[in-house]
Amino acid sequence: MRRLSLSVVTAALLATGAHAAPGDAAAGLQALRELNLVVFGTLSTNGQEVEGRSFVGSLAAANFTNFGIGSTSQGSAASSYDVLSVVGNATGSFRLKAGYANGSNANPLGDTARIGGNVGYIDFNDANGAIGKLVAGGNLTTQFNVNNHKVTYGGTAAGGINGAVKDASLAAGGANDVAAGLAVQMSALSNNLTALSTQLASLKALDTISPTSSALNYSGATGGYAVFTMTEAAFTDQNANFDNLFKGMPSGVTTIINVLGTNLTERGNVNDKALNQNVIWNFSQAQSLSLKGFHGTVLAPLASLVNSSAIEGTIVAKSMQLNGEVHLGTYAGTSSFLGTSAVPEPASWALLLFGFGTLGGVLRKRRALALA
Repeated sequence: MRRLSLSVVTAALLATGAHAAPGDAAAGLQALRELNLVVFGTLSTNGQEVEGRSFVGSLAAANFTNFGIGSTSQGSAASSYDVLSVVGNATGSFRLKAGYANGSNANPLGDTARIGGNVGYIDFNDANGAIGKLVAGGNLTTQFNVNNHKVTYGGTAAGGINGAVKDASLAAGGANDVAAGLAVQMSALSNNLTALSTQLASLKALDTISPTSSALNYSGATGGYAVFTMTEAAFTDQNANFDNLFKGMPSGVTTIINVLGTNLTERGNVNDKALNQNVIWNFSQAQSLSLKGFHGTVLAPLASLVNSSAIEGTIVAKSMQLNGEVHLGTYAGTSSFLGTSAVPEPASWALLLFGFGTLGGVLRKRRALALA
């Protein structure tokens, strides 16, 4: 008797309308805790630094952008992610700090840059003899100093690189294809963080923020969080002082602000470092977003983001021009607004049972044919 193929099983389930969930908001929230910067597309940089862990689609770096300069003592959650992950190419020059905060080896974030494509010029900045690691699926295109660090690559290496080790299994199609593995992770991050943004946008707001001159009213907050809507006019007001909003924020309460508008430029100010790990600014509609100094998580999965000075907290964007540093800490607020896992409605259960009945019929028919 022949086995029923996976394709037949999949087709039968799809015929019943049973589709996989597009994203997991809870997993997206966990990513905010573990990663300091997520850019689905290209991260373009000119100097600057990201203190925590970064996961980006591709990297166009200049003037030795620093990655991983922070440490876990600065508010980054324990994480399985590398200091720097790049799905595609990492061009230009960048520096792996290997998680050693300002030359100290206390509470390191990690030691590895994992890049699916080609690598330009990488510099390892270690402390006390610590070893940095580069794992690349593509080519090493520019001469750089390996010294005592560990460099493995799947493609070719420019002349003058001494100490790098070729491992063909890391290349595209290889047994340990770096790019393919990172692409799977990026797909999950994109789906989960977009699902989180969508869910936050659907939460009932306590109030709408139009002027920013008054403190937010938290009297109706329950479950350890409070949700507010902010108009586009309020966000882009050149006289806005966002710090005013949080003067009455209760200790231990997470604030979620759903900002309306598709093309947004911050013209006001936000300077309160107490906001870093307990406020989520959700830009679910934004296609373009320009920020000055900013505090708190920036969740903008559809936006091209530009910053002109430091952002304190986690950042998620479709693409980004990094013109200011990205600082720790990462999100550390509650998850209570996610609620419990959804239980299928009776109609959904009926649909699933019908699907399994259909699948059983397919099995019985194929078994009869096999025995005929």
